[in-house]
Amino acid sequence: MNPLCTLKNLSLSFPHKLIFKEVTFTLVEGDKIGVLGLNGHGKSSLFKIMAGLITADTTTPPFIFDKNRNFSLFYVPQDLPIFKNIPLKDYFYQFHPLMLELKNKLEDVSHKITNSEGDFDKLISEQAHIFEKLDELGEEKLHNNYLSYLRLFGLEDHELTIENLSGGEQRKVALSLGLSAPQAIILWDEPTNHLDLSTIELFEEELMNSRKTMMVISHDRSLLNNVVDRIVHIQHGKIISFAGTYAQYLEFLQQEQLRRNKEMDKLTNTQKRETAWISRGAKARRTKSKKRIEDYGLLKDKIRELKEKSHKQVSLDLKFSNRKTKTLISGEGISLGFSGRTLFENLDFTISKGDKISLIGENGVGKSSLLKLFLGELAPTSGVLKKSESLDIGFFSQKRESLDPEKTPWELIGEGIDFVISNTGDRRHVASYLESFLFSSEEIKRPIKTFSGGEKNRLQLALFMKHARDIWIFDEPTNDLDLETLGILEDELKNYQGALILVGHDRTFIENVTDKTWLIYDKRLEVFEGGFPQAALFMEALALEKEVDKMSSSKKSTASQPTLSFNEKKRHEVIQSEIEAKEKIINELKAQMEASDYTKLGPLSKKLKQEEAELEKLINEWTELEEKINPT
Repeated sequence: MNPLCTLKNLSLSFPHKLIFKEVTFTLVEGDKIGVLGLNGHGKSSLFKIMAGLITADTTTPPFIFDKNRNFSLFYVPQDLPIFKNIPLKDYFYQFHPLMLELKNKLEDVSHKITNSEGDFDKLISEQAHIFEKLDELGEEKLHNNYLSYLRLFGLEDHELTIENLSGGEQRKVALSLGLSAPQAIILWDEPTNHLDLSTIELFEEELMNSRKTMMVISHDRSLLNNVVDRIVHIQHGKIISFAGTYAQYLEFLQQEQLRRNKEMDKLTNTQKRETAWISRGAKARRTKSKKRIEDYGLLKDKIRELKEKSHKQVSLDLKFSNRKTKTLISGEGISLGFSGRTLFENLDFTISKGDKISLIGENGVGKSSLLKLFLGELAPTSGVLKKSESLDIGFFSQKRESLDPEKTPWELIGEGIDFVISNTGDRRHVASYLESFLFSSEEIKRPIKTFSGGEKNRLQLALFMKHARDIWIFDEPTNDLDLETLGILEDELKNYQGALILVGHDRTFIENVTDKTWLIYDKRLEVFEGGFPQAALFMEALALEKEVDKMSSSKKSTASQPTLSFNEKKRHEVIQSEIEAKEKIINELKAQMEASDYTKLGPLSKKLKQEEAELEKLINEWTELEEKINPT
């Protein structure tokens, strides 16, 4: 593969902080890179330098940005710019300036033609020229692709404006812009923040099937492990590159730590836990399962079995739990609605001391509203909500509270004294407490105004978690947190003795921290005592059910089905054996990976992804042939 660009002698510094020092980095065509590093250590800065949004320091030898002739780049930022009064259908053009300029010229010329303002023949010629330029740029195809992605992510009304969308909806627009972009390189900066699990899975599938070169800053470990084949880790002003997946990089780090025998117990334990989670194997994509089942009726039966199995497990767990813990919050027949719209109805639930609950569901189903009921900010439309006397609830929200920019972390956390009482009841020195949140002794005396947004998030987390509560509520706590900080948060929450309610989209984080899952679905509350893996089974069944209904409707609306041609019949006779042979190769590769050391995992992983992509194509082809043979 050819290098698309190389950055040489890259140095970057801000007041009180060094970001990069004499760094060299090369991006190769076809790379799918996961970018790791502490917040404030240069991940977004690297993207902005590549996108030309900030300038590297002037140094000797000078900074060189060497670009291949095929170099073209599209940067998807964490926060989209707000262009007021521009509908979503036209928002696309704000990211394609040349197309926007041509569309404005076209509108002006068309207006003049309509109103007979000027030389008609000249205007017609100019109009035709603009159409040709737009056609050369592929404007119509790209714009239609963008609109298709909006619909895929559930944004049907393209007359809405960006300022009127929720945070999750704005992220869906960002995904649509990035996935439809024609550039060779796509830079994704925390693309899954504020998204529900079903949207993340759709996005993940698109990235897995994409052949674009991409770099992804993300704390979603499932996405990193499933999508990327190279890791770039920014540490102490340097860039470390590793060929392999996130899971393989974790294993590599473990081996390095063992060989060097360094005192890094906390990080080692985090890696072991995550490696154990990943070793259980990634769940097969539901699209593959769906395509390999011929009979829709049989599939419906299987879906019913999945859903019944989930509910049966819930009943068993409830029957034998024998919990005798203090009830903190209970609800009976709880309903909530606004302006004639019902969010949920007839919810029954209990939150007891020690419960660690993940609250999940698609955007807009009422998760944040249910939290507001617990906090007393809303009252139920109907039903009875009871809370224990003097209940103390701590709420860590998506909208972080503002910090006094002139204070230092020492002043903020210590509040005039040198010790804090942590959530576990331990008396800890302020410096030691802040060090556990990865703030060095030099940083704790710096004014907060010199910190990056990510570092401020980490500081707010330290401020929040120094207090013990009866219930902690975390609303999307993993947004904008780097993986190292996520490890700290996981450890703190696992050791916490009180009740916990977590709203989040990070699948790995949810599974590691919580032991019970609440799913808001169809205005109801499904309770899974078996935790997120059990809820995932139920959601898989729901997703399959939705897909089958869609396919069944499509089948019924088709008047006739084409029969197989001679060549298609010949192809149908051999394709099943090709699928079986490909599956055998994939199983052998997986076995080789299990038996290999980390130095061989990168190439084997790349080969495995290629073979799986080829298998997917064969399954798609087989499905099309089967549909012609067995029309419904």
